[in-house]
Amino acid sequence: MAGAPLLQLSDVTLSFGGRPLFAHVDLVIQPGDRLALVGRNGSGKSTLLKVIAGLIEPDSGSRSVAPGTRIGYMEQDPDLAGHATLGDWAGAELEPAQRWRLEAVAEGLKFDPSTPCAAASGGERRRAALARLLAGEPDLMLLDEPTNHLDIEAIQWLEEQLSTTRAAWVMISHDRAILNHLSRGVLWLDRGELRRLDQGFAAFEEWRDRLWAEEDAAAHKLDRRIKAEARWAVEGISARRRRNQGRLRRLAEMRAERAARIRRQGSAAMGFEAAPRSGRRVIEARNITKRYGEKVILREPFSIRIM
Repeated sequence: MAGAPLLQLSDVTLSFGGRPLFAHVDLVIQPGDRLALVGRNGSGKSTLLKVIAGLIEPDSGSRSVAPGTRIGYMEQDPDLAGHATLGDWAGAELEPAQRWRLEAVAEGLKFDPSTPCAAASGGERRRAALARLLAGEPDLMLLDEPTNHLDIEAIQWLEEQLSTTRAAWVMISHDRAILNHLSRGVLWLDRGELRRLDQGFAAFEEWRDRLWAEEDAAAHKLDRRIKAEARWAVEGISARRRRNQGRLRRLAEMRAERAARIRRQGSAAMGFEAAPRSGRRVIEARNITKRYGEKVILREPFSIRIM
């Protein structure tokens, strides 16, 4: 029997600019959950993660957190004001006796805590945000593209941490390999609806295609019924009789149902739809600079990884 959930969303709806981003979302996160949050680019995944974190208030619905549950969210653009170095910011919530955690995480992520905040690059700021989250050891971790700006060794280290942690986590990532290896469930945000698969990401595409096939079959059946009823309404003289008004109302309802149907777009915009990464490094270049005479073409630190 499942224990008390760490967090629960009930009938959550959120709109932007009058357009529903997601509607009637129900979600339960249990201790030990390892969930991949997937969907097309622009579907609202990062926004939903912020709702889970309590950073965005939904238009309707409720969010409840079990007493004593600590939630950690990986900030995309952290506010470093008031801190001299990235390490000062990343360890701000740690007790002095817990500072060793930050040092261990910094070594694994190849993150330099002594970097001045004013000089930190976007990638360094994101690594600091990830280090702050991991060092804090929350009960629930919310991770948005955690492997961005990490090299191969740091990704392998992160994967090891996530595979052994006792914390539950929800992750958005375009890295198929890490989702395949680590996830135990999938949250799929599709056209404003959140669906859950209680299997790892490796089973996602087959499950998604089956749901889409069922959806297509239901849509085809509805179209045929509308066509048949419309023919009856036009040709049948009895349609004007009072006892058949209910049938006409049902036809109007079916037409409204079809009009409200959100058409499915292609899946190309879902980054993980590309061929799976082999996990082998093809090219990795670090801290490259390049000049032609006095003209700087690439300025350190420029690094690239091709899988």
